[in-house]
Amino acid sequence: MFPDLYPSIFTMKKDRFAEVVVKKGVDKKLLSPQQKEFNRLTKKIADTKEQIQHLDGLGLRLNQRAALEMKPLVEKHQTHRADTVRLLDRMFRTHKFNKTETRKLRHLITEMSFELTDAGFEDLKEIYNFHSPDLDFDAANAEAEESTLAMMKEMATSMYDIEFEEDADLDTADKLRDYVAEKMAEREAAEEMNATQSKSRKAEKPKTAQQLKAEAKRAAQEEKRKQEEKKISQSVREVYMDLVKAFHPDREPDEAEKIRKTSILQRVTAAYEANDLLALLQLQLELERIDDNHLDALADDKLRYFNKSLISQLTELTDELWAIERQLAQLANISHFGFFNPKQVEWEFEKNLKDIKKEIKRIKQDLELLRDPVVLRDWLRGYRIEREEDWF
Repeated sequence: MFPDLYPSIFTMKKDRFAEVVVKKGVDKKLLSPQQKEFNRLTKKIADTKEQIQHLDGLGLRLNQRAALEMKPLVEKHQTHRADTVRLLDRMFRTHKFNKTETRKLRHLITEMSFELTDAGFEDLKEIYNFHSPDLDFDAANAEAEESTLAMMKEMATSMYDIEFEEDADLDTADKLRDYVAEKMAEREAAEEMNATQSKSRKAEKPKTAQQLKAEAKRAAQEEKRKQEEKKISQSVREVYMDLVKAFHPDREPDEAEKIRKTSILQRVTAAYEANDLLALLQLQLELERIDDNHLDALADDKLRYFNKSLISQLTELTDELWAIERQLAQLANISHFGFFNPKQVEWEFEKNLKDIKKEIKRIKQDLELLRDPVVLRDWLRGYRIEREEDWF
């Protein structure tokens, strides 16, 4: 469906990340549940890392193209639109138009000049002020901002049940957001205080045998959770310390070997600080600290702690991947919901480039044609002023 604009992204070698599995080639039916889970998690993490790496490259390239190709086109497009406003204003002032044509022409000029003045074309403010039937640009802009603030207040009241003080300084959107955040923080603090006071009142009352039993159960569960987390952390640290002891450069007399070990230790430390158990295991394999037989001999109890660490790592990677996909979808102006296809991102980006080029070409042609009052009048006959109800 989508052209292979950059096929190299999708044909990178699958062995970029060393494969870490237990009992490679053994029938899955002969593996224990922990062994199956370990193999599933390490494969999923490796695949997710690979996806992130591919999409990072895609994002870097498209952001560069957005800056080098898209941004100049957008600026050119806006400049030609501003030229169109100036042309229509000159035509209005130098030629006669009937009542309907005048109304349409002024509506078009005010709509475009308001938007473009707000985008930085300051000279169009005077044109807007000349054609606007009611308000000058500054007043209209203030009215639009006031309307936006009113809508934001209504949303805050509806969603968060916030009451606004009459003397509150809320003349900008930033001030309104800060005000809402402050009120939410005050509410949260009040709720915490009430909860603390309620807890204190309950603590003063004699506890029933059932309450004491429930507390003891919760305390035991919390202690069990802490011990479990400690063992998970220790299992990862054991892998880390094995590598540190083997490749610490401080006591290495050979300068070349010292440089090599320093580089290795940097990789080891980075993996450990990122809580990347899979990367540490890959380093052990790569540096021949362990082999397949070592992995095959791992007891289920050890694998259970490894698996819990890997689950946490996979969750973080999945969140990172989702964030990258969302950014790419925004860059290509497509929906992030549903199935994400990197090729579609590139295809849509290319399409957006082509579309804006076509639009620039069309506006340039219009700029030539609309200099003729006959052509302009003919064009105005087909122009329709949309009423507010037309949007619903």
